Amino acid sequence: MTQFQPGAVLNTQAFGNRAEGVEVPVIQTRSPTSADWNYPVGKNWIDNVGLAAYVLVSVTSSGGINTATWSASAGGSVELGSLTGDSGTALPVAGNIQIAGTANQITTAASGATVTVSLPVAVTAPGSVTTTTSLTATLGAITATNGNLVLGTSGNKILSTSVASTTTAGANSFGTVTLVGGTATISTTSVTASSIIMLTRQSPGATGAAALGMLSIGTVVGATSFVINSLASADSTALAATDVSSIGWMLIN
Repeated sequence: MTQFQPGAVLNTQAFGNRAEGVEVPVIQTRSPTSADWNYPVGKNWIDNVGLAAYVLVSVTSSGGINTATWSASAGGSVELGSLTGDSGTALPVAGNIQIAGTANQITTAASGATVTVSLPVAVTAPGSVTTTTSLTATLGAITATNGNLVLGTSGNKILSTSVASTTTAGANSFGTVTLVGGTATISTTSVTASSIIMLTRQSPGATGAAALGMLSIGTVVGATSFVINSLASADSTALAATDVSSIGWMLIN
């Protein structure tokens, strides 16, 4: 395809001074780049595939390298001249502006005319994370590697929406149970051999005037069960068989 090279400035009676070759456009099957500098300023470029028109607005030279600046003037996909962030402005290099992600924080994926910005599977926040509502772990743990769980406002509490109320506790770590003959075996897969098991007497239940015992943990079978015993105060090797209290329990693993 013929390229019209820049020529001398012509002087005509009808139109005055003009740069030779400006009037005849370059017709190509692509848009111009910064390397397309060998034209007079004011040259028009038509991309007959992208159906867009451009005009050469400047040619600069640095270190022996010429750089053209073309401005989209009509039709098709207008080239982006700059992209402004929260701080700073990105300018195109060879017609391209890269939207880059940050490792473990943001990922970007380009396809066609779309750049999708998303979070990676595992996110590492560079600082603290604050939510205005809830923080939910749908699958997995919320871990404070070097920190605390802080309940900073009056009325804050630890809530469990799954609390066992019988000896069959499933995978629960919280529950209540009524002693039978001073003992109860709680079946839960959450217990381990090293679990801290906290007990509290919710109420004496139907024990009435009979003696209550001292609450204690009996046999623990990891991932299976643990035993709650009410021991007689006069003999800690014997059950307080009359104790039928309601007992609350909690596992800390």
